[in-house]
Amino acid sequence: MPPLSFRYDAQGVACIAGARIPDLASAFGTPLYLYDEGELRTRLAQYAAAAGAGNVAYASKALLIGRIAKLVAEEGMLLDVVGQGELEFALRVGFPPERILLHGVYKSFAALQRAAKEGVGRVVVDSMEEIAAIGKAAREAGRTQEVLIRLQLGIDPHTHPSLSTSVPLSQFGITIEDGQALEAVRRALAEEGVALRGYHSHIGSAIEELEPFRRAAEALGDFAVHAHAGTNFWPEELDLGGGLGIQPEAPAPLDVAQAARDGLAPFAADLGLPLPRLMFEPGRYIVGPSGITVYRVAGRKKVGDGRTYLFVDGGMSDNPRPALYGAYPEMAAAREGGDETELVDVAGLHCETGDVLARGVRLPILQTGDFLLALDTGAYNHSMASHYNRVPTPPVVFVQDGVARPATRRDSLADWLRFEVGI
Repeated sequence: MPPLSFRYDAQGVACIAGARIPDLASAFGTPLYLYDEGELRTRLAQYAAAAGAGNVAYASKALLIGRIAKLVAEEGMLLDVVGQGELEFALRVGFPPERILLHGVYKSFAALQRAAKEGVGRVVVDSMEEIAAIGKAAREAGRTQEVLIRLQLGIDPHTHPSLSTSVPLSQFGITIEDGQALEAVRRALAEEGVALRGYHSHIGSAIEELEPFRRAAEALGDFAVHAHAGTNFWPEELDLGGGLGIQPEAPAPLDVAQAARDGLAPFAADLGLPLPRLMFEPGRYIVGPSGITVYRVAGRKKVGDGRTYLFVDGGMSDNPRPALYGAYPEMAAAREGGDETELVDVAGLHCETGDVLARGVRLPILQTGDFLLALDTGAYNHSMASHYNRVPTPPVVFVQDGVARPATRRDSLADWLRFEVGI
């Protein structure tokens, strides 16, 4: 699914946010990450309308650069960071610490100290042993650290196994059935320097159905009632994470928020207690469809079984998701072709059989030097990019009303050599 602004102009040239893509590619080089800034803001606004801006934490693992952090801050939203690296980056670019949620299946004590010192709003507890460490860091900083406990709900979200994060074999969250979650509640309530505010759940990513979200809300409500019976604690906040898919048939943020409320309301009503504040952590939903990757065709080759490979000047170093999850992006030519098309596999330049960006896609017949577009690639590509085969990381460019604004630059051999010792 391309950005909403994506279209071919009267000359058959692909455009994003009013700018011609081949012109941008010629100006900034390829591969190139392009983002429709207007769509980014629209998608953030959809979640704000569904839950309230102050209840939406952008999941920065999907794309964390300074311009994104600034945009999220301007929209009055929270920021979900994982580990000390993302935390430090968010703080250095000026994101308000009280609006940060610190995540991670493992957080170093140094990260917890930094969070406490800077006044990070929430730390999400992902293991029993973290509670004492959070308390110690908070006491050292002379403050109280507010926390959410992440629960493993055991819900299959019907997505790729590598994207399912709340099933029994997952490393994320604290299990309920064996009593660990209830014990975590007791420990958090007893730990000096820790203020328990509620529970957190993230069941997976690329979820295209509404039902898993409803079941997650019901499971959170059921545990909240169970914990209330054992501790008298009732959550002020329930965070249902992110994971909403981006295909046209996927539910809208408003539907997800309403399903969560519907799933939780009976549990609160049965106890005569208020419905907790509902929070969400969208990431891919915000940046995925808003971004495209532009490649230059580097060559073509026929192989033994008759297939045609179209080679581009990037690949798994700028988009590892096809190799990791089989998440092949939709491909499009940067110029409309004639009636003649061909069926091709699109491969990258890396020394890996798995470096294939698309299988069996029908495209106009493209020649070396033509531009090729990978759609729906705004999430995780920049975050997961590598320097495999010493290929540079593409720059990020935001486009709005026909104006391109570079957000990052392409790195270079000179950058890499700075990390060498004795050269």
